[in-house]
Amino acid sequence: MITLSNGREIEYDWSAISQKEWRVLIDKETDPDTNDIIVGKLVGMSADELGDLNPIDYRKIAIGIWESFKKEADLNDSKN
Repeated sequence: MITLSNGREIEYDWSAISQKEWRVLIDKETDPDTNDIIVGKLVGMSADELGDLNPIDYRKIAIGIWESFKKEADLNDSKN
């Protein structure tokens, strides 16, 4: 979870996107509007809300995606 400058807490819901969307998201050729739609689903925001963020908050979300993915994808880390 990350906290934006306005105090909003952002969590990443990996069940909100599909593997197909993940592939599109990590493709360097994907346009920014499509990227914002997919990231928005992942963090519970609209593409417009993402576009209206300041650059630092947007960057926090982008960096957080990778940190969250690494954490959630570590299938060797027992959560019991």
